[in-house]
Amino acid sequence: MKKEVMFFILLISLAFNLAFIGMFIWHRSHFPHFEEGPDFPHIRKSFQSHPDHLKSRRQEFIDDRRIFMDCIRSEEFVETQADSLLQNMLDKQYEMEKTLGKEMIEMRKKGEFIDDRFNRLPHERKNNPERRRK
Repeated sequence: MKKEVMFFILLISLAFNLAFIGMFIWHRSHFPHFEEGPDFPHIRKSFQSHPDHLKSRRQEFIDDRRIFMDCIRSEEFVETQADSLLQNMLDKQYEMEKTLGKEMIEMRKKGEFIDDRFNRLPHERKNNPERRRK
């Protein structure tokens, strides 16, 4: 009797593991990865001539964020150092966002940023959260 119970528990465990793996695979194949971001081909195409300086600014921000987080996690925490690192990280993020925004303004001035999706009403948009809840 004990072997039958153990076998039954093993089957239930196997079923849950297979369901979890299946859900993981389905999720990875149906949703974009975080690093890829949303798919806006017209924006990507326009930024293809500028990716290096945007990537370098983003990488600088990520490096500064990592240094800040290491400082926060450190056993030898110094608040003034953490404040300084935080300010440096925020300055890098601000510069990155400012550069990106200015390039988007320039794209718009050249007429490269106009897309039919931006002219749609909120209830007509594909990714409208209210539409998904119904």
